[in-house]
This record gives sequence, structure tokens and C-alpha cells, in this order.
Amino acid sequence: MPNIELTENLRTTIRTLRKEQKKRGDELSKELGKGASYISQIEIGKIKEIDFSLLNKIFKKITNLSKDDYVKYMEEIIDQNALHMTKEELEHEKWIYQFDYEIRKFPINDALIDFITDHLNQLKYTPEDFINIVNQNKGLDTSLNPETLEPNKLYIQVSEEEKRVKIITSIKFHLPSDYIIDIITHKRQTINYITMQGILYNIFLCEGLSSDESAKACHKILKENGFLTIKERNKIITQNIKEKSEKNEHFTLYDVQPTDFDKEYISIKEYINKNLDALRDQNLKYTLDKMKILQKNTQADFGLTFALMSSPLYNIPAEKRNDFWKAYAKLLKSFIIKSSDEHNQSLPD
Repeated sequence: MPNIELTENLRTTIRTLRKEQKKRGDELSKELGKGASYISQIEIGKIKEIDFSLLNKIFKKITNLSKDDYVKYMEEIIDQNALHMTKEELEHEKWIYQFDYEIRKFPINDALIDFITDHLNQLKYTPEDFINIVNQNKGLDTSLNPETLEPNKLYIQVSEEEKRVKIITSIKFHLPSDYIIDIITHKRQTINYITMQGILYNIFLCEGLSSDESAKACHKILKENGFLTIKERNKIITQNIKEKSEKNEHFTLYDVQPTDFDKEYISIKEYINKNLDALRDQNLKYTLDKMKILQKNTQADFGLTFALMSSPLYNIPAEKRNDFWKAYAKLLKSFIIKSSDEHNQSLPD
């Protein structure tokens, strides 16, 4: 697996998240199968680099989220970090690129599905035939030894060429035979950047384009369908802010988002915040007390809290909601240790 430099920004991110989740360093170290001081050595800079899979494991242990929730959470962490960096600073944060290309998930829209289906039909390839072509890894960097690369894991090299930083990505694909079928049939609805890039790149190669031509055509299709890298996202947001500021136009965070999915995310988050503010205006003390409990819940288990909050409660008929609440309160009380006054006070009536 590729090693990741533990930059000051990365070390700060680990330390901040760990403290927010009230996770002790020695406990986290033991969960990783390391010595008690391992996380402390990372955070103070004694350990200079670690394997990316271990870094990913650290974040997973800190956040304690389910797979999908973890990906969404890390997307926000990536965005928050990147938006506070200069272009030059961002170029040297290899861990952000690793998460951005490999961990961040993008929705597969109908336009991309139609594109893949149409082009495979024109090439007279079955989805299974084409996966075999992708797995031949024709575009793999010749300077790398394929035998030393772990399948489906991204390797990133950052090099400076004539005062310009170049990001080089390499991956040895070993995708399952039904991967494309799952995309076409909507069974697979999200995908990371590097895998979709590999699929499109190989389509263009099969159509007779050169390696450089395939890379350019691939990038164009990805961008048109909302597959934006962190640098591209930041560039669009910065440009949108600049344009609206120059025109003295009023704008919100929603207005400067790069894709419709980003706008939808901001819109929903603002809707939730608006309702919380309305509740606060009605009864500040009540809202603050409940928010404190919510904060403790998320610190204890963000994944469980988020799963409960995002359950389809809207499907419960209005006349059944009181019965549901009574049954939920009874269930909750049966799982909580009743020796804690604090727990008892926060139980639903």
C-alpha cells in the first residue's frame, strides 16, 4: 500500500477529530493494534508517514460510522480542509488526493450509464468482455512493478516539474466480472473517481484514441457528469464567489456550489438549520437541552445517531405516532443502565 506523509495539517485533523469524538489516544492506539503511544507519536510529528490503509483505519476508528456515513463524513472533512488551504498548500497534501480519488463516492447518473452502454454496443463488447480489458491495466505507469501493487488500491505520486506540481495516479484494477453489469442495472449507484476514470479511459482506448487523447476525453466526460476533483471543486467555488462579489450580488453558500448534488446537500442542511432556529425561537431552554443530548449522542456513536435520525419516520401514520413514541421509549429504557441519573433525565416521556 502507498505511504502517506503525515503533514502538519493531517496531524492536526487527526487530533481535532479525535478530541471532538472524545477518543483517547492510547485507546485508539490499542484498537489499531499498536503501542499505547502510537497516536501521540503521530500527532506530535515523531512518525513521519504511514500506510494509507492504516490512515483510513484511524479515521474509521475515530468516527465509528457505517460505510456510507463514513464516506459522506470524510467528504465533508476533505472539503473543509481544502477550502482553508492555498493552491500551493493543497498540492502537497497527498492524503487529501488519496481520499478524494479513492474514498469519495460519486452518484452514477443515467447519462453515464447510457454512455457506457452505447459505446460498449458500438464496440461489440459484452460488459464481462470489457471488464477483462480494464483488468489488463494497459494504462498502468510502466515505471511501477505490477507485482508489487495491491489490486484496486490507488497509488499517488506528487512531483514538481518546472515550478508546477503534477499529481500522478496509478492503480492496478482487478474488478469483479459483474462490475459493469451492476452499473448498467443500477445495482451499483455510486463509484469512486479513479474507477470511473479507468472505465471511460479504456473505452476511448478501445475506440482507437491514443493514451493522451483518451485521458483528455475521459476528463471531459467526468467533468460534464459532476465528477470533480477537490481542486476543480475549489476552483469553481472560488470563481463563483469572485464573480458574484465583483457584481455586488448577494449570494449564499448554495449559490456557489459546483454541482446539483452539492446544491441539494446545502439546501437540505440549511432547511434543517432553519427548523432548529425556529425551535430555538419558540423555546430556547428546551432546544438547548435537547441539542446538548444530541451532541452527546453523536460523540458516543455518530453512526447510530445518524441512522436513527434518518429512519423513515415519515411513513408512520399520524394516528400511530404516539403509539410509536411510547414503544420507542420503552425499548430505549430497556437498553439503558438505570443507575445513571443523567441517563434517566434524558429518557423520552
